[in-house]
Amino acid sequence: MDLLILFMIAVMFSTIVFFIGRYACPKHDRVPLMEVDHVLLWTTLRRGWHALGAFGPLTHYPEDPSESSRA
Repeated sequence: MDLLILFMIAVMFSTIVFFIGRYACPKHDRVPLMEVDHVLLWTTLRRGWHALGAFGPLTHYPEDPSESSRA
């Protein structure tokens, strides 16, 4: 039962990432859903994942100039 719930969560998350990736693509480049093959599916998932990552926290914070002048 727990694996079924985890599988359902993974499918729902993948669906959300797919549609984020689909709408991150310019409208004139979008392929109709009926023509999406495994390569386009993977590419769209990657685009959605990277679009979500653009809203994430910064990995490197710039130094505060006032702190470096104190040392």
